[in-house]
Amino acid sequence: MLATDQAPGGSFRSVALDLIGGVGGYIYKIQSYLDLKEQNQYLRTQNAELSLKNMQLQDALLENLRLRKLLDFREKTQLRLTAAEIIGENPHEIVNGFLLNAGREKGIVKSAAVLTADGLVGKIVESDNGHSICQILLDPSSRVSAKIQRNRELGMIAWDGGKSLQLQYIAKTISVHIGDVVITSGMSKIFPENIKIGVVIDVSRDNRGMFHDILVQPSVNFSKLEEVQVEIKEDGGAR
Repeated sequence: MLATDQAPGGSFRSVALDLIGGVGGYIYKIQSYLDLKEQNQYLRTQNAELSLKNMQLQDALLENLRLRKLLDFREKTQLRLTAAEIIGENPHEIVNGFLLNAGREKGIVKSAAVLTADGLVGKIVESDNGHSICQILLDPSSRVSAKIQRNRELGMIAWDGGKSLQLQYIAKTISVHIGDVVITSGMSKIFPENIKIGVVIDVSRDNRGMFHDILVQPSVNFSKLEEVQVEIKEDGGAR
């Protein structure tokens, strides 16, 4: 028999085997693709779960740092303070402020000072059992007697209508520098002395008028507040 001769049906079997092998390889590729797709979905799910856990841990860490800062502040100050959480914004139709989850049952009364470890927030304007309303410094009717820490010059803090404050009634004969710290004067029955209000960020050089136009950046970030401390007066309730 010649070398080129083949047994009957040999050519068919060869083609069939090649076909079966090709189909098997194709099926294997499909299965590998499906397995890989399933693994990718699993990994994406795992990644999402880990990201969520990481965010929760970060939030817990930040909360822990905030509470530690408040605790340290309470330990250092001579004021009697009680904690309250912010549970709403602008709860009063004529007051810019916060709704707090504590009231008279914790000794919080009208005109009590509200602050944080960063500085002055405002004052209580209404209080009942379980809730109180805090008027913040960013309110049209808010006024706070203040002084420049460096030279003790007295002025008045008012809202500028935006995200900053104005330090009013500082004569142009007085030196005022960008970076000067502004604190409460203590010349008020509402606000304790030497509580930080903010930092001078602009001083007008306009020659008109008797007083400087002074812009102050609040030391408190009102958009990120979650907890505050409220001063308990002598005749107030529990700490």
